[in-house]
This record gives sequence, structure tokens and C-alpha cells, in this order.
Amino acid sequence: MSGSSQQALAAELATLGYVDLFMRADTEHQDRLWNRPNGSLELEALAVGPGVPWEARFLAAEVLFRKQAGFPRKDQRDTLAPAYVEALRNASMANPWGLPGELDGSAGQHLVSLGEGAAVELAGLLDDARRLPYWGSQEATWGNSFAFRVKDFAAFFLSVIRGQPYLLHTDPNARDADIRKLARSPP
Repeated sequence: MSGSSQQALAAELATLGYVDLFMRADTEHQDRLWNRPNGSLELEALAVGPGVPWEARFLAAEVLFRKQAGFPRKDQRDTLAPAYVEALRNASMANPWGLPGELDGSAGQHLVSLGEGAAVELAGLLDDARRLPYWGSQEATWGNSFAFRVKDFAAFFLSVIRGQPYLLHTDPNARDADIRKLARSPP
């Protein structure tokens, strides 16, 4: 894949963004990217290639998770982990990540599937108190009532990866106490 075609694909992914690619009822954009000549190879080169910005890597990987059975290979997981953690750090909505306590968001499921490499990266988000709102109606109202922060998602995903219990507290101060314990616990 040439540098200019890689840049063009990265720009197209960034222009579409997560909402247009994955939160619409149809899969038109995903299908178009996947079905273009060498689409799967170009998406994979973008997702795991060196020097690619995190957003393009994350979005390309999300398409691949949905379209390519067995993605990512074991040797690609550590390469993808930083892009997923940056996507969580820079997220503008919580919906793709699910609800802490329930592994029900596709981006959250994919991040957890990356394993220990993601755990190392997630530890750096355990002090990020930025609120991450849900968009929508009923689920958003319920999810937003918890005032989830980036660190709540990071703590939940880290607990799942490490096989440690996670108790969802309604009180952010109680969640903070558990997050501090998790941060001090050995990997």
C-alpha cells in the first residue's frame, strides 16, 4: 500500500468517524471500505502499520473486527492496544465502550480481547476523571446517571483483562477507592 493511498484511507476513516461507520443502522460505509480492491489488506496495513495515527488505526481495526474472522492475530494485539487506549482517552461518547460492569460495548469487547498489552496501556488512564457521556435515550439516561469517567471504563476493562472482580458502585467516591486499589495491585 503506497503512502498516499494509506493517507487517503486514513483521511476517509477520520472523516466518517465512529458514528457513521458503526452506529448507523446500515453497514454501507464498512461494506464499501471492505469491498474495495485490496480493502481488507489496506485496512489491516493501516490498523497494524507503524507510524499510523491512533484514530485511523482504531477505526480500521474496528472494521476488521467486524469483517475478518480471527482478527487480530495474536502477534498484532500489542500493536493495536495503544490505539484502543487512545480512542478511549479521546472518546466523546461512552456508547461504543458499553457500561462498566457489563462487557456489552463492541469497542470495549475488542479492547479487552487485546489482553495484557491493553492492560499495561489502560493503567495510564486510571487517573483520567473526564466524564464520558452516553448518547441516546433510555440507556443514555441510565448510564449518565452514574457520571462515568474515563477511569471507570479503564478500571473495568483492566479488571476483566486481569480476571479480577469488579463491583459497580453508584457513588464515584467508592469507585475511586476501588480504582486506587486496582492501580496498586500487581499485574
